[in-house]
Amino acid sequence: MSSVPPPRRGPRPPAIELAADERAALEHVVRASRAAQRDVLRAHIILLSADGMGSRAIAQELNVNQGTVGKWRGRFVEGRVAALRDSPRSGRPPTFSATQKAKVVEAATQHPSEHGVPFSHWDAASLSRLAVESGIAESIHPTTVWRWLNDADLKPHRIRYWLQCVDPDFDARMRDVTRVYLNAPAWARKGISVFSVDEKTSIQALERKRPDLPMKRGRPQRREHEYIRHGTMCLTAALDVATGKVQGLLTPDRPAPVFARFLKELFASVPRAKQIHIVADNLNTHWHHDACAAVAAASELDYDREQHKVGELRRAFLMDPGKRVVLHFTPKHASWLNQIEIWFGVLCRKLLRRASFVSRAELERGITNFMDYHNRHLAHPYRWTYTGTPCRA
Repeated sequence: MSSVPPPRRGPRPPAIELAADERAALEHVVRASRAAQRDVLRAHIILLSADGMGSRAIAQELNVNQGTVGKWRGRFVEGRVAALRDSPRSGRPPTFSATQKAKVVEAATQHPSEHGVPFSHWDAASLSRLAVESGIAESIHPTTVWRWLNDADLKPHRIRYWLQCVDPDFDARMRDVTRVYLNAPAWARKGISVFSVDEKTSIQALERKRPDLPMKRGRPQRREHEYIRHGTMCLTAALDVATGKVQGLLTPDRPAPVFARFLKELFASVPRAKQIHIVADNLNTHWHHDACAAVAAASELDYDREQHKVGELRRAFLMDPGKRVVLHFTPKHASWLNQIEIWFGVLCRKLLRRASFVSRAELERGITNFMDYHNRHLAHPYRWTYTGTPCRA
């Protein structure tokens, strides 16, 4: 005896015809590896129906009840693809009102001291305790509070450093520096050099007290936390914006004569440059008399210290575009505009962070070798994408 059930009597199911975009959407659901199986089944039912297969045959093909096939065919006819999704369910009645949730979220945006809590920042347990003590709710679990904070995209457990703009001339200086960077490639073809200059101070010569344990399969390199300090060094460096090559001067400290000496060496490295543009921050040694004298000599100008006693006059002299050497000062609290800072980050990640130095001399050799290797194999101009649009906190 056949096990196939007899055909069900009743009205003929409605015919289904698919538009091209509907078929594409349903086929996408069927192919998607992460689609819910209930959605895949419903899409299969409609696609097979559109291909002319009857409800009984579809039920046998997909191993489902014939009533299920009829249900989704009917829903599709009434509401098309959108009707294949589950309708919203009422679920359990909410325990807390929208007002209670809003009050807790509002408290999370205020400092704990405003509510008599001696903390620097909130956590879920403290907020739930505050909600009970202030009468917002009779009881509330910290997990519920944390879920509300997630819904509001608030993360009181996290903090991020940033520099607030305090320079009234930020826009003008920022646009000047950005213009120099964006023009550097074209200027280089005309014999005009652009350098980004700064100092990396207090580079520690740290010797690990005991040798590191090398990494092994499934285990990273391990390091003893104790170390021996052998003093510090200061690196004054310049990045050629057009090529990405770096040159530097290592000294125990960074007085004004050191920066002036570095400028002379930098100018000597490009004797044929028609003009030299230097981007630097506002450190006082960058506009000291010694730096002005070095710039004047490279520009074949006389420099009178008596006429430039005031710092603003020295800065104006250095920024004068009519000389061979022109300085461009970044805005205050805007070190991110100085490209050499990007290279300092590379130096830290690839050498300083994990190396061990037994003396300052070894530290100096290590940094010098790194600069040589960088210039041979790694140097490339940084792709400067910031064009001067306003920044927002």
